[in-house]
Amino acid sequence: MKSSKIMPIVGLTLILTLCSGCLWAPDLDRVRRDIERQLPGSEFNKEIAFSLGPVTLGAAKLVTRFVPDAAEARGYLTDVSRVKVAIYEAENIPDTGDVKTPKDLRKLLDRDGWELVVKTQDDNGATWILCQLDDEKLKGIYVVVLDSDELVLVQAHGNLERLFEKAMRENLARN
Repeated sequence: MKSSKIMPIVGLTLILTLCSGCLWAPDLDRVRRDIERQLPGSEFNKEIAFSLGPVTLGAAKLVTRFVPDAAEARGYLTDVSRVKVAIYEAENIPDTGDVKTPKDLRKLLDRDGWELVVKTQDDNGATWILCQLDDEKLKGIYVVVLDSDELVLVQAHGNLERLFEKAMRENLARN
């Protein structure tokens, strides 16, 4: 095979390797399955699920340089190193008062720096928010929100403290 035919194949293989997981977030799906097992008869239909790592976020930052209306987004993307999002349409959700903290979240709490900062739960839904601190700085967040209509899971890593400071400053300036 000529080198001119090999290079595109090698390039495509490298891109696929670097972007693996871009369209799938298996750890978020495990949390969904755990909740689904705890709620017999419930169904969660995937609306969207993706995982963006350094390569795809870097590409997004690059794109924002050429899109005039995206300059504000670039400031936020700079502080994020990885983000995973999954949103599921919920059907047949019974009383959620007895739902336990999902196993994957409990495992995170056993690791250094992860803390459960918000837990709300009643018959109509549940919310868990975990934060990962490193030297008193926020470097990770994991949010799970369940109600009768949706299950939303978000996990992000990066310089989140600076990201939240920016967001709050901009929000205060608008109001």
